[in-house]
Amino acid sequence: MSVQAIQLPYLIPDMPSAEETLPFLREIDSNRWYTNFGPLVLRLNEQVRAQHFAGQDAHTLLCSTGTAALELGLACLGLKPGARVLVPAFTFPASANAIENCGFEPVFCDVDEQSWVLTPEIAFEALQRTRIDAVMPVAALGRPLPASQWDRFSEQTGLPVLIDAAPALGSQRVGKRLVVAYSMHATKAFGIGEGGVLASANADLIARARQMCNFGMNGVGQVGSKGTNCKLSEYHAAVGLAQMVRWPARQLKRARIETAYQAHMQLHADLWAMQSFVDQPPESDVLMSLPGSRPRSTMPVRFSKHLSVNVQAVQHQLAERGIGTRLWYNPGLHRHPHFAACRQVHRPGLNSLATVDSLNQRLIGLPFHNFLTLDDIAYIVSSLWQIVDNTEYSASLS
Repeated sequence: MSVQAIQLPYLIPDMPSAEETLPFLREIDSNRWYTNFGPLVLRLNEQVRAQHFAGQDAHTLLCSTGTAALELGLACLGLKPGARVLVPAFTFPASANAIENCGFEPVFCDVDEQSWVLTPEIAFEALQRTRIDAVMPVAALGRPLPASQWDRFSEQTGLPVLIDAAPALGSQRVGKRLVVAYSMHATKAFGIGEGGVLASANADLIARARQMCNFGMNGVGQVGSKGTNCKLSEYHAAVGLAQMVRWPARQLKRARIETAYQAHMQLHADLWAMQSFVDQPPESDVLMSLPGSRPRSTMPVRFSKHLSVNVQAVQHQLAERGIGTRLWYNPGLHRHPHFAACRQVHRPGLNSLATVDSLNQRLIGLPFHNFLTLDDIAYIVSSLWQIVDNTEYSASLS
């Protein structure tokens, strides 16, 4: 059977229309201010802090991309050239790109079998096996990390911690010691096209990052530090302000879609497991408890170990039914040619990043965006069930 056109894409960004953005573009025309910390950028920064960091002691900086936010955060940690940064191999390449771009060395590690993220316990194990100078945990697929636990890790070890929370703006807390980088790419829950947010309780660190992202120039136009140019433009801020107006309605849509997925997926819970955000530490540490109270950005599904499935084959068969999917973080970064020679640190008793490799064999991302209907979701889940429950199909893969 030939693969038909994808009728249900994996992702359709939900961005403001031209009409919704026009009032803010007219402000730009009136102000004649287009970049360099303009009034729309400053206003969006305040709204982002009020909306996504409510109740937190957080200072924020908007910049041009999520990768730029990572690089600014790394550059402000006070690390020496060649410093080793522990990072999970189960992540998007931008995590390791940023480490290398700053002149540091990525050291790949495994993730927890249940949560799919680097935990403080795994980081402590790594410290017993090799030198580590900083840690970059990742909010994989949008799963928020426990800020208080990573604060405690940083305090106990003296190591700086920068969380790559690219898809977790609105759900990942900042904590007291942590530096956190977020993305506002069009594919994210709060997307503006391109953009990033750097957040920290340390006002001085954010001030240094602000200077660095403007060529390293201080308030009198002199270069006082290393610098680059990664400021957010007024045009992107215009989209962001329009997106902020739409935010409550968009979240209600996402909650409805997530609830529908949960209802259908639970009918076949013996075959697979959705990534859950509910089995987290207390609510005081993670900004969510109910569907829609935080922006889920993906719908990853992990097949049970007793199933003899091949995720590439499942992806192909879903495509034959017009359903687009994503094999997330597959392969793990340690399997990419560019990163193959990078240092790895394994869990005790193992000689590989076993959990990352296992997730690559059993994890698939289903469509999750605001343009799905309830009938679409029923069709997606029933198609998946028919594929993995087909004994003839399963036998052919065993």
